Formats: sequence, structure tokens, C-alpha cells
Amino acid sequence: MKRTRHRHSYWTTKTTIVNLFLLGVVALMLYPFIVMAFGGFKTGSELATNPAGPPLQPTVHNFVNLFTGVSGALMWRSLFNSVFITTCFTILTVLFCALAGYAFAKYKFPGKNVIFGILIASMLVPGEVNLPILYIFFSKIGWLNTYQVQILPGTASVLGMFMARQFMDGIPDEVLESARIDGAGHWRTFWQVALPMSAPVLGAIAVLMAVNKWADYLWPRVLVSDPKLKPVMVLLPQLSAGPGGTFVIYYEVLLAGALVITLPILMVFLKFQDQLMTGTTAGALKG
Repeated sequence: MKRTRHRHSYWTTKTTIVNLFLLGVVALMLYPFIVMAFGGFKTGSELATNPAGPPLQPTVHNFVNLFTGVSGALMWRSLFNSVFITTCFTILTVLFCALAGYAFAKYKFPGKNVIFGILIASMLVPGEVNLPILYIFFSKIGWLNTYQVQILPGTASVLGMFMARQFMDGIPDEVLESARIDGAGHWRTFWQVALPMSAPVLGAIAVLMAVNKWADYLWPRVLVSDPKLKPVMVLLPQLSAGPGGTFVIYYEVLLAGALVITLPILMVFLKFQDQLMTGTTAGALKG
């Protein structure tokens, strides 16, 4: 009895220590977001004297100034750019990943495993390594400062293909054969049978790709210099020019803008978090 009680006390103490450690990690992760949320409602002087605490005199002047000031028109345009680019990119990526995943999962062709292995290996190469040569390539074909250079590259996501392939590999072949016996061709089988059955993983891919594209900074920062075509992630840090061209950083306005561009993607994640978790784990033990 004493040994059992001692063991129970040991595990209780260990669990408490682990929980306290995890709470500390969560607090460190949330701290920047708390500073951002509080800072957007502070004046510049209060932000300098009270950077981390809640606003003593909350104000929405920063948000008004962000959208109605000198750079207000560009801010609205950059938000439209981000929504348009993210939507188009996500739709194309889900489509291409579904097609590729279905082909790798349900068709036999020479070199299938080799090609799939090379695609997986390409994930080990950092995207920054290819950036110089891609910049030269897109400049040669006249794609710099365009929407297509921000949408089309990356739509053939290897991660998305892998997720789709793993999930579709678990679709029973008998279901697809039944559709073919009923007269459905390859495209009809894909669109009307395989695609609806793969909705969970495709939803997870859509959420992941939308979040990554919305938060993308380096790619449009390098390939797009026209302010009218820049997404909000690139434009917001550049809204630091004061009257007369002087370089003044209004941190309270930047924090307000950061809060504005964080909320949409946060709401998307909270709305579809169940689909994301279901889709990312559904094919984990398959194939």
C-alpha cells in the first residue's frame, strides 16, 4: 500500500512539473501575440512607456489611420491582393495535389515509385536555394511584378501530393471498379467518386496552403516591386515613411496592421481545425 501511494505521489509530482513547463512554453508563444493585440489599441507614447501591459486608454485611431491615411488606398489594395492570390493559389494547389495524389495512388506506370521518391527528396532542398535562379528565369519570361508569379509557382505542392496520395491509397479499389463497371471513365471516376471521398484530406491541404500563402513574405518581397501588386504581408512593414519622406516607424500602426492581417487566417484555422486534424491524420497509417 505504501509503495502504491509513493508511486502515485511520484507520478502526480512529475505530471505537475510537466504541466507547468508546458504552460510556460505556451506563455512564451502567446506573449508576442498579446503585445500585438494590446499595442494596436495604444497611442505611440503609451506604447513606449507600457509596451506589454493592457492599454490604459484604448483607442482605435491606429486602425483608422491605417486605412484612411496617406497609405490607406495601398493598404486596401494589398488586402485585396492577398485575398485574391491566396484564393487562386489554394484552389489550384488542391486541384493539382488531388490529381497527382490519385495518379500515384491508383495508377501503375513506369518509374512511379522513383518519381515519387524524387519528389519527396526535393522537400529537403530549402526554397531559398532556388530563389536566385528562379528570379532570373521569371525575369526572362516577363513575369516579374505580376499576379501569376505569385500564384502559379508552388501550386504543385509536394507535401499536398504526399497527403493526397496517402489518403487516396486507402480508398478501396472495389469502389472505383464498381464505378467503371457502371460506365464511368477515368475522369468521371475521379471527379464523382475519388474526389468526394477525399474531402477530409483535401480540406486539410486547403487550410495548410491558405495559411502558408497568406503568411508568405520572402517570395513576393523578391519578385514584386510594384506597390499595387504587393500582398499585405510585404506592404505592411514598408508603411514607415513619415511626412517629407522621413523614415519614421509608427509601431502602434504596424501592430494594428499586424492584428488586422492575423485575424482572418486565425478565424480560418479555428473554423476548420477539426477538418485539418482529421485530414492530416487520416492517411498516417495507410500505404
